[in-house]
Amino acid sequence: MQSPFDPLVHIDWKTPGSDLLGLLQHYYPDIGVFTGPGFEALLDELSNEMPEVCFEALAPVLAGQGYDLWNLDAGGDDYRPVIVPSNQREAFARHWQSLHGEPKFTATLIEPPTVKARKPAKPKRGKVKWLQEVHDYPGATYVHEYNYRNGWAAITEQDDDQWLCFLIDYNQWPPAEQDMLEHRTDGVDGADLQLIDADAQRSLWKRRVVRGDYSAHDRYQYEIRQGDEIAAFGPAGVQWPEFEPPCVVEGSEIFERQRIYEPEHLTRIWRITADSSEVIFEDSDELTILPVGSRRLLFMQHNGPKCWVWNQDPPHQTIVAKRMPAEAYKLRAATAYLGGDEVLLFSEGGRQNAEHAGYQDTVLLAWRFNFMTGAKTKAMLDGFGSELRQDTRLLVTQPKQVITLRTFHGQLHVSRGHGDWWVWSYRANTFGTHTLAWFWNQRSNEVVKLSTKDIARVKPEVRYVPAQDRYLAFETEFVARLPGFSEMVEAKGCEVLVFQ
Repeated sequence: MQSPFDPLVHIDWKTPGSDLLGLLQHYYPDIGVFTGPGFEALLDELSNEMPEVCFEALAPVLAGQGYDLWNLDAGGDDYRPVIVPSNQREAFARHWQSLHGEPKFTATLIEPPTVKARKPAKPKRGKVKWLQEVHDYPGATYVHEYNYRNGWAAITEQDDDQWLCFLIDYNQWPPAEQDMLEHRTDGVDGADLQLIDADAQRSLWKRRVVRGDYSAHDRYQYEIRQGDEIAAFGPAGVQWPEFEPPCVVEGSEIFERQRIYEPEHLTRIWRITADSSEVIFEDSDELTILPVGSRRLLFMQHNGPKCWVWNQDPPHQTIVAKRMPAEAYKLRAATAYLGGDEVLLFSEGGRQNAEHAGYQDTVLLAWRFNFMTGAKTKAMLDGFGSELRQDTRLLVTQPKQVITLRTFHGQLHVSRGHGDWWVWSYRANTFGTHTLAWFWNQRSNEVVKLSTKDIARVKPEVRYVPAQDRYLAFETEFVARLPGFSEMVEAKGCEVLVFQ
């Protein structure tokens, strides 16, 4: 027979607060802490926090309603929280001290703070409803940098033994879906279609035509779709290996990166037109391709400072550009073209943590760089990334010291906004408070900062859709329109970045 002191919830250290609170609500439905607006406010506050942070926040709230919060520790990286009435504290402790089975549990009371009592969380009364108009998807819908182009996204969905493919048009509201297999008679599976470019007149696709035992054996061809008419694109009969995503489409030309590992490491950049193909550049390092106006492309090293300018017009001259001011392997893809000969680059830097000399914070740096003259300025993006409360103890016998650690462990995506504004989106899987997006004006250097404190529980990716002149928030289960930009500025205010 189960004892009222037995643990009902068992989680590990990677369980976020949203899951932990959901379990406690399910197993303790009669405790008022887990109902009503107060519980919703706790979810807003703790949804992305580590279990220990949640326990510290819950303990005083439960104590205020006459309950103790205990954890049964078996010496691992997991937790078994138990909630019992405070008047049964001694009985609970005796119960677990008297048991000698395996595993051996140590019952630890999570005590409310003695210095400053925590007030119960109150519902937030935000002046701005950030997710204003919400369009719910019929199923999980993943929109990311590889399947989204200019307001269109290609989504695959499994239906029995076949994959379907839908083109979602976000240029209208609510978004509209079109079945990409509906008028096809060639038996193509939706999983074999990849959207690589789209505009109001046509969409350009890469189709897998040979599925090998390994992805390296797969082969692809290109096709262009106008309405329901589908035509081949590229030299007739040529089948391509899998290239490094994403490709770059400029006008009627496709530029792909092919990474070769044997007999030596090499990156080839291909130029593919409606009826021809050629290798236009090679380098031993990995490369990023960036269109830089005037029918030019910039090829940038991932692991070094070199870059080259290639002209799309004959005789297709390649010029060695000035060396970039920072090496930034995983951030090269976030480079943006600002006009003229200027690009925006990012790199990581470090500085000592303000609360503990033994820890370093990671900070993001933004660079404005002229690739023809070499002129450069940089700005420190203070606060861009993740903030995590971390206990610095190595042993439980040491005094507890919790510090705020600022990190940059995620992915940065840069896209064009309205006018002179850009969107810097951040995605990460760490605990704590995250940046969602910064809106940056390249003329005035103003920034508007949006974080998980503004939009709780979900971490949407923000994109600007010119046809609507609105910023959209993309999540797996929905897409929403953010408030008008002037309303966002009024709510959040502007700061100014100093480039020097």
